[in-house]
Parts: sequence; structure tokens; C-alpha cells
Amino acid sequence: MYTTLLFLHFVGLGLGVGTGFAFLTLGIAMRPLPVAERGALFVRTSVIGKNGSIGLLLLILTGIGMMLQRGVPETFAWGGGAFHAKLGLVVVFAGLYGYLQTLIARAKREGGGPAMQTLPKVSQVLLLLSLGIVACAVLAFH
Repeated sequence: MYTTLLFLHFVGLGLGVGTGFAFLTLGIAMRPLPVAERGALFVRTSVIGKNGSIGLLLLILTGIGMMLQRGVPETFAWGGGAFHAKLGLVVVFAGLYGYLQTLIARAKREGGGPAMQTLPKVSQVLLLLSLGIVACAVLAFH
């Protein structure tokens, strides 16, 4: 069972972090476009964000499952400070991801607007946070 959870955890990681890199690449590619065209393209490509949501859900569920299977105190002892840092970053990430979702909804509703200009900044911070989370996980469980 643990191996299945670990496999699904890595699938979630691929979906989540991959979505961050996909949006970074799309953002760079959309820079030269006129604002109106950028907004229309964003609405079409924003469905990729569902991969990130599914990835985050998989990561949280399988992470909890693996902790319960190994034992919560044992997991905290095994992972040490890096695991605690990882969990802290996950909490920050989840809050910022929720904020991103509200920005996306507002940008779709307004057809771009000010929310559209905030999205790249928040997305970049989320990508850096996700890489920090992965780094902490590697340090905790190498």
C-alpha cells in the first residue's frame, strides 16, 4: 500500500510542479501579445490549472496516507527539521494557491483586467515555493 501511495505522490508532484513550469512557459510566450489577445489566450489555456489542483490534492491525500501508514511520530522524527519546514511551506503554498484561484476567477470574469497582471507574480512565487517544498522533502527523506 505504501508503494502505491508513494507512486501517486510522485504523480501529484509531476502534475503540480509541471503545471507551474507550463504556466511559466506560457507566460513568457504571451508577453509580446497585445493585452486583449493575451486575456483571450489566458482564458483558453487556464484549464491547465486543473492539473495543478489535482496534483495538489493528490500530494496532500497521499502525504497524509503515507504519514498514517508509517506513523505520525515516526515520520516527524525521521524527517526532522526539513520535514517541518516542508509542511510549513505546504501551508503557505495552499493559502497562496487559494488566492491564485480567486485571481483566475476574477480575471476570467473581467476578461483580463488588473487581476491578470497579478497572476504572473503569484505564479512565480508558487513555482519557487513548490521547488522549495521538493528541496525540503529531499533533505528530509534522502
